[in-house]
Amino acid sequence: MEPIEKFKEAETFRNKSKFFKALRKYKVALDGFKCYHDQQGQLHTLLALGDTLRMLGRYKDAFDSYTEAEKIAKRLKDITTMYDAIINKGLALKGMGKWQEALKIFKNIEKYYRNKNDKEGIAFVLWAQATALRIGGMPIEAIKLLKKALDINKKIGDFIAIGYCLNALGGACRVAGDTSGSFNYYKNANEVFKDIKDTFGLAYSYCGIGNAFRMRNKYDDALLNFKKALKLYKKIGDIVSSSYTLWSVGQTYLMKKKINYAKRYLKKAMKFFKKTKDYRGKVYYFLTVSQTEVLKGNNKIAKQYLSRAISYAEKYGFNLELCHGKNLYEFLDKKTDTKNSGCYNILGIKIHFDGIPFNIP
Repeated sequence: MEPIEKFKEAETFRNKSKFFKALRKYKVALDGFKCYHDQQGQLHTLLALGDTLRMLGRYKDAFDSYTEAEKIAKRLKDITTMYDAIINKGLALKGMGKWQEALKIFKNIEKYYRNKNDKEGIAFVLWAQATALRIGGMPIEAIKLLKKALDINKKIGDFIAIGYCLNALGGACRVAGDTSGSFNYYKNANEVFKDIKDTFGLAYSYCGIGNAFRMRNKYDDALLNFKKALKLYKKIGDIVSSSYTLWSVGQTYLMKKKINYAKRYLKKAMKFFKKTKDYRGKVYYFLTVSQTEVLKGNNKIAKQYLSRAISYAEKYGFNLELCHGKNLYEFLDKKTDTKNSGCYNILGIKIHFDGIPFNIP
């Protein structure tokens, strides 16, 4: 079979969110294009391969695939595709927790898209910048960029992009302390993804709705939506998103003070965080598992977990998570609330807790 046919098969699998099957077909197609010395075929396959690897949490492999695509595009003097490869390298870096490097790439590429007056490209890079800013603990700035991206996507009628902007707005609003806004954005995203039958986007919106319910202390509704998300993630083999959903389930059980259930799901989440080398995910694990130890009366162990969370957050610049960690540690030492916490005020977000368990947004 010709490599182009293998490529088409891979695209069909990827469009159905069957990433493992797509991955195998892309690799066969890439070998075929190399045999034929077809650089255009190699270029587009490497980009698609990178996207698939990124969805599976294999960020380093994705980065390498995009880098090879960038080299070929440069040889072919295909500037547009070269920039597509570069922006995807940024997304892979973001997945590795290197949000500062990713943000620098996104800002540089925004200039290129604006010079070309490429509305679709501008919207995409604004979304990308916003997701990096959220990881860096700047959700207010992220929300501003996401609203701009959403407006552009509505004007050009890109429903897939609209859905992903709504999902991102839901997440940014939640960590900024806007629970109501978060719920509404995720619900709207859910409706969009149901209409266009996008499995990944739908799963992400279910997880978001679950977290919005969790922040409203509606824990049973939260767990119901997390279950829907996990079922879809399992179907498509997405362990990256599954890991955060599992953490959310663990955090929900923590709020219900069902410690054994909480630790069971946190352990599953940590297994995936380790597999994908997700340091931000590890921070979330340490923040929540520390509180299970507090509830068991093991403050010394809890502080050890919090120290690890703080260490990772400082190293990778996860400013919001760093704030959570420091406040929890301070609470264990001084038994004070954090309604007027300085680090939250500096970030411009409205979060506080009155004790442990702390419902981490």
